[in-house]
Amino acid sequence: MGNKGPTPAQELAIDDIKVDDESPSSKPAPPSTSSIVNKKTKTDVEREQLFEGSSDVETPRKKSTQEILTKYKFKGDAAAAAAHAKQKLMERQEKLARITEQSAELESEAENFANLATQIRKNMENKWWK
Repeated sequence: MGNKGPTPAQELAIDDIKVDDESPSSKPAPPSTSSIVNKKTKTDVEREQLFEGSSDVETPRKKSTQEILTKYKFKGDAAAAAAHAKQKLMERQEKLARITEQSAELESEAENFANLATQIRKNMENKWWK
């Protein structure tokens, strides 16, 4: 049976959740298996030999400007690092507030939908029995 939701063992971080007002990250579509088999480069072969089929190797990802600045800019400057951490905390609080608001709105819409479905069911029952 196709279960498309996250498994219970998966955990989501607040940064993993996309909110409508944020731009989605553009990820290229994965190549087909036939193109992977036919287009192995020398570096791919070397990589396979180096890791010997290890599946826990992550592919490198492009880091944002903020991540680079966080890693290198604040060396020894505790005040700047603290200010940056506070800024990130405020951004997360705003994101959580938006998510909370959207979930409350979704809950309200679901309740309204359930009420409407109940009314339609009752109307159909009355129509069939009369």
